[in-house]
Amino acid sequence: MKALKPIIGIALAPAALAAVWATGAMLAPAMGKFNITLPLLCGALASLLFHWAGWGKRLYVTAHELTHALAALFSGVRIRKISVKKNSGYVLLDSTNAFISLAPYIIPLYTLAVASAYWLAGRFWEAAPLRPWFLAAAGFTLAFHLLHTADILAGPVQSDLKKAGGPVFSIPLLLLLNCLGLTAALKMLFPGLLSLRAYSTRVLETQGEAYAAIFSAASYAVNTAKIYFNS
Repeated sequence: MKALKPIIGIALAPAALAAVWATGAMLAPAMGKFNITLPLLCGALASLLFHWAGWGKRLYVTAHELTHALAALFSGVRIRKISVKKNSGYVLLDSTNAFISLAPYIIPLYTLAVASAYWLAGRFWEAAPLRPWFLAAAGFTLAFHLLHTADILAGPVQSDLKKAGGPVFSIPLLLLLNCLGLTAALKMLFPGLLSLRAYSTRVLETQGEAYAAIFSAASYAVNTAKIYFNS
């Protein structure tokens, strides 16, 4: 299976890039409805400024290692030690798998914590006045997750990606899953803002066009090579 992962990654890459394109095309107009999305966008902007200022590294490391640990617990893997420092950390486990290795790059732990706190607060107080603050916190934490994930994927290859099957396999998978995860999160935050049917159709059509273009280019190259070598 390990030898197949790079092949799977190469095959998945067009689908992942097409999903990024289709997700951006679908979400941009939806997020432009400021009367609905303004608190979320304000939170995301605050997170961007927070990130540019170089703050929050330890917060990210903490979430990163805790997500590894939670994924290990979910997988039934024993946790021996968790270490969190300002700029680095690690979780010592009895074993690992692709889910454990890649979980921090897929799961926005702080967003889940904010959503849980909002749900719990709604059990005791009127939720409507709290919603703008919840949306701002959700925007902040979602952007926090995406910005730090992008930073890591754009930098030197992480050991997590190597353990999961290598960057050729891991990066397309992470791109695809983050697109789907972000869309699902926004659908839950704003149920009437997005159509999952329309989104799925757009993604699948874009992916189909990407593979068709690749197949067409490959066919042209093969036919050209045949003409060249037979002449």
